Amino acid sequence: MTKQGGSLSRGRRRRDEVPDIPDSADLNGIERTAQAALRTLVEKAGGRFDSPSATRIPAGHVSVLADLLDRWGRDNAEQRAEGLYFSGRPGLWHSLDRLYPLQDPNRWDALRMAVIIELEDRGWRRVTPPRGTAFYLPER
Repeated sequence: MTKQGGSLSRGRRRRDEVPDIPDSADLNGIERTAQAALRTLVEKAGGRFDSPSATRIPAGHVSVLADLLDRWGRDNAEQRAEGLYFSGRPGLWHSLDRLYPLQDPNRWDALRMAVIIELEDRGWRRVTPPRGTAFYLPER
């Protein structure tokens, strides 16, 4: 994960740099459902901010979050001869952090990996397996 404007190492932000949680009234249906799932997972893992009890966000609500990331990938993909191509930019973690921002976005890693497994089960294909960030997406 790359540093995205945070003043601390590895993408972490100072507490005052962490964006507010978006109002669910401003989100579409998939985003509202995903935000509620993220809220549950993050609060069980110690909350949004660094603390002694804050841990990696565990895998959970994978199907709901796969719907969100599938939409994110499609919204940021381009059509190529080989099919619908998602370069991995902006990263999948951005879609999670946009709905429920964390002081340390690296805490999304385990959850993001679990959701990618679900997306691969749904037909997403890595361009450069096993760890590449670019994918070809299945036609709907």
